[in-house]
Amino acid sequence: MSRRPVTVAAKARSAAAGRHRTACALVVSAVGAGLLAPGAAGAQVQSHAQYLGLQWGLSAIGAPSAWSYGTGAGVRIGIVDTGVDLAQQDLQGKVVAQTAIVSSPSPGCAQPTSAQDDNGHGTHVAGIAAATGAHGTEGVAPGASLVVAKVLDCQGSGTYQDVIAGINWAVSQGAKVINLSVGDAGTGLVDQSQVTGNPLASALQAAWNAGAIGVVAAGNNSNGVLGLGQANFSGIPAVVVAATGPNNAVASYSNTIDSAQWGVAAPGGDDPNGPTTPACGANDTAEILSTYWTAADPVGCYATDEGTSMATPFVSGTLALLLGRGLSPSQAVQALLSTANHSVTCGTDCSGLVNAQAAMASVSTSSSTAPRGGSGSSGASAPTSTHRSSGSAAPGQATSAAPASAGVTATTSTSATSGTNPTTSTTAGHGFTRLAAPLRHRAAGSGAGWWIALVVVLALVAAATAAARRRRMATGAHEL
Repeated sequence: MSRRPVTVAAKARSAAAGRHRTACALVVSAVGAGLLAPGAAGAQVQSHAQYLGLQWGLSAIGAPSAWSYGTGAGVRIGIVDTGVDLAQQDLQGKVVAQTAIVSSPSPGCAQPTSAQDDNGHGTHVAGIAAATGAHGTEGVAPGASLVVAKVLDCQGSGTYQDVIAGINWAVSQGAKVINLSVGDAGTGLVDQSQVTGNPLASALQAAWNAGAIGVVAAGNNSNGVLGLGQANFSGIPAVVVAATGPNNAVASYSNTIDSAQWGVAAPGGDDPNGPTTPACGANDTAEILSTYWTAADPVGCYATDEGTSMATPFVSGTLALLLGRGLSPSQAVQALLSTANHSVTCGTDCSGLVNAQAAMASVSTSSSTAPRGGSGSSGASAPTSTHRSSGSAAPGQATSAAPASAGVTATTSTSATSGTNPTTSTTAGHGFTRLAAPLRHRAAGSGAGWWIALVVVLALVAAATAAARRRRMATGAHEL
């Protein structure tokens, strides 16, 4: 079993500055009851969170309008992360199952006995996906419930072995969406999955076969060297998520999606000044506001952060909304891809910016969500990526284009070389270290210069692999 180090998928631009930019929301007027007219599903949200007006990410994907069709009731979202603050007021009653799977905590981190968060990242992620909205913030799917596997320690560090165990456990507990705001803890220049294969491949395939959709952060290292900083998800039935900022453009730190079965973008925040250490009490309007854990305020802290870690639960919540309307996993993924805003450029395998409102509306108005091979069981047909196209729909509009279904051929997981100790990390608003000159797209390269660059890349791969054998993820190191 691979034990490559992994880390959280939040974006850390400066290890010394801390892993997250987090800030409590400023007090704004509460949004009154009756904002939404009841939709076909009759699932009206009767009241809204105090800080809903500051949650620009929800507006960017049309979530408030989507709630008139349903809120994800009856759907379980698996949070495989640093845990969840079990006392947080907007997550009360959400956690229906929980466990701790941390085989080797970092120095200074206690051996957990429950899924109680002691980092903050998992709580932030969980709130984006499914906060109730009873107090401070609202999640994309406020009616969904959570099954929580704490697989990362107080430093946001862990192993792929534990992450895989967390995925399997969440599926066994009935999770239909598995949120993975985690990434490789390597150098950030070259992701080891480009060489050794993706260690999560088998677990994600097994989850899909069991009827659960994996949703994974793309990473925060701006594609690394020649695009090899991206994780390789080719042929794996999972939705890979890039991050966008308030202007709906791909965030400066975010990987694009160029080697995935399915890919979309979602709000992750993009502060030009970079993230700071989370602190309850202020609001960064360029980042994502959500629930947060601190030892000083385990009940009512709300903080902002940025990263592909934050973008991922926007997609998990949207899929929960669709599943809550009775769609199968393959139907839900198809609706997600076909209704995305294709004008947002986020990689060759990215369908565009998630549009929850259009996806939910398409369930009753578009044939694109007709049954496409069952619930995702082995051998069933699955949706293919819907790519950008000229003249595609603007946010809030559904497109009628739906690609023909194709069978999923997921590659088998190829573990890291025996003896490596890969580390997985959660990342809420952090991720791989941002390069000085971020590469937003895969470099093309040609001629002799390309071969020279390739030699350099191969040397970096060898160095990264050797380093992974020697050490486990350290505090403040590369996170998503």
